[in-house]
Amino acid sequence: MASSILSSFGPVELVAAALSLPLFSLVLAAVLVSGALIVTRLRGTTGSRTSPTGPRHHTTPTRYRLELQALGGASVLVIAVYATENVVRGHLLNLADVVEWWQYATPVFTAAVGLLVVLVLIAVRGTTRSEVPVVPTERRVWSSFSSRAALIGAGSAIVALLGTTIAAGLASSADDRGRYVYLELPVPNTQVEALHPWFYGWSFGVPVLVCLTVLVVVTGAILRANAHRPFLRPDTVGAEGRARTEIASGVARIAIAGALLALGGAFRFIGRYGSMSQVTVSGDGGSETYDVVWQYGGIALATGLLAPLLEVVAFTLLLVVAGRLLIGNSSGRPTASAPELQAETVR
Repeated sequence: MASSILSSFGPVELVAAALSLPLFSLVLAAVLVSGALIVTRLRGTTGSRTSPTGPRHHTTPTRYRLELQALGGASVLVIAVYATENVVRGHLLNLADVVEWWQYATPVFTAAVGLLVVLVLIAVRGTTRSEVPVVPTERRVWSSFSSRAALIGAGSAIVALLGTTIAAGLASSADDRGRYVYLELPVPNTQVEALHPWFYGWSFGVPVLVCLTVLVVVTGAILRANAHRPFLRPDTVGAEGRARTEIASGVARIAIAGALLALGGAFRFIGRYGSMSQVTVSGDGGSETYDVVWQYGGIALATGLLAPLLEVVAFTLLLVVAGRLLIGNSSGRPTASAPELQAETVR
């Protein structure tokens, strides 16, 4: 029975149906990350055969190990909570006439909670006083250990989610209970009343904006604390700098992913009505078709098509952070000690 149903659809329809499922984006991201990992390891194996010394690994100072692992755990948490919410909401709950605002706020909120744990770790155990004072060579600010690309990516994702939520809220209208969950689509030159389908209005967007504000504050606080804390000794500056750069990179990727997952969900919601151009009204005398006017229909259609790509990018970033920080930092590397760090700096 299932095979006969599947055979009735062509490849394009099957791909479109798969892309309509947010968790399929997770599958695609996992395939991409796994493929990249296999290629990287094959290249590493080839390089180790041609190089007499083999690949060189930098040692991560013990001071930063738990923070890096917490970032990996935060990535896994965002994925797990997102997937669980998607399955429970879609298959186990009856949410008719319920404003499912948490669907869009959950990834942003979960990312903020995961990063808050990292911030607490830095504040509690990551700001140890210097054993030997380190004279600063340049002024450190919150962006000192962050790449420009990561900051631009995080800023773009946050601004895109903010702008989309505000624009959709302004375009929404209230129902008879005062909930801003409707989009008014007029049917001009007829006596047919305007259509009022559900839409990503203020009732959905306001919780997202609140969670986004928390995410921005926590992200900025981590980057600032990560940059301003003192180095332990002059001979550990190099290794500590690399660890702080990895922390800043992980923080930015998680913030980007949380915002993109929410934005992808919002784009899916908005895109439902991008292709709505006609409505058929049935009556005793038959049925008539009328044109529906929405000036932003083309934009809405484009956002719906873009949503799976945003989700794939978000899941890819999370999987990369989880893989590098959970697997990479538990692969048996020796704990950094003073002689090791000093030797590494001398090299």
